[in-house]
Amino acid sequence: IFDILKFLASNDFQMQKQGLLSRVRLHFLPMLNPDGAELYQRRNALGIDVNRDALRLQSPEGRTLKAIRDSLDAEFGFNLHDQSRYYNALRTDKTATISYLAPPYDYAKSVNTVRSNAMKVIVMMNRIIQKYAPGRVGRYSDAFEPRAFGDNLQKWGTSTILIESGGYPGDREKQEIRKLNYVSILSAI
Repeated sequence: IFDILKFLASNDFQMQKQGLLSRVRLHFLPMLNPDGAELYQRRNALGIDVNRDALRLQSPEGRTLKAIRDSLDAEFGFNLHDQSRYYNALRTDKTATISYLAPPYDYAKSVNTVRSNAMKVIVMMNRIIQKYAPGRVGRYSDAFEPRAFGDNLQKWGTSTILIESGGYPGDREKQEIRKLNYVSILSAI
């Protein structure tokens, strides 16, 4: 996210950025769960799994995310997470560097316009990232989780793209993955 903000603030590609920013409005929430991030866990300081708090909204973070989504009525949302570096891309022996998902909004894994739009963006993002990390893009599990924010954001009308950052050979600090996320998200925008 900060790489994208730095790019937008730079003097490079002014004409292209002006054209882009005249058509889209961007909002960033760099970190929703700093307590959990500090401890490398999903739960916040209150012991609540924020990502599974979309229905009960027990956590301040969950209430904040829902309020922001409702106030913006965002057309698209990007949900960024870390993923274990031990997962492989489907049917390969390569580590999944980035995994994408347009979360389902019901158990049937139905596809409506909102989810379809997210899927179309993922196809484009995958096409681009395959040039930089061939065979290292995974597809995250699409099991419906009724309490999850990604699934509910989709249900609430925001085309949601889940991006999981996994592993890349020799990249323990995930700096190459950071670059791939930058290219991926900026391409989607």
